[in-house]
Amino acid sequence: MNQRKSAMLAPAILLILFTFLATGCLGEPALQQEVTTEYLLSSAGFQKWEVNEKTPARQALLDALPPGQISVYRRDGQVYHAYPDTVQKFIYVGDEAAYQRYQSLAQGRKMCRLVTGANQVQFWSCMDDYRQTGAGAVGR
Repeated sequence: MNQRKSAMLAPAILLILFTFLATGCLGEPALQQEVTTEYLLSSAGFQKWEVNEKTPARQALLDALPPGQISVYRRDGQVYHAYPDTVQKFIYVGDEAAYQRYQSLAQGRKMCRLVTGANQVQFWSCMDDYRQTGAGAVGR
């Protein structure tokens, strides 16, 4: 009788163990980190720029931004920070005050690495277009 119970219990234990290992190895912590980062950026006041077929300049910028990092763009004393969400197709953009709020909210958590933006002209072109039209921002 004990052998029969053990034989029935073994597959159940293996299934539970496999499920535990699979969820731990499929990037769940990375996904959770990304979702947390995006929530903190929104809470800190970053604007959510929508990227779609009608915004080719934003698509090019989204493609150029390093994933999982906040890029810094500077011009004429203005500083902005940009973070790409390539899955949902958004760019989070915030000024220095929003970035400082993000740092405060993220205190004690793993923060995104801060890097200098690679293509300053591309970013500022998108920013100038955004300021002129104001179109395409989400979550104001």
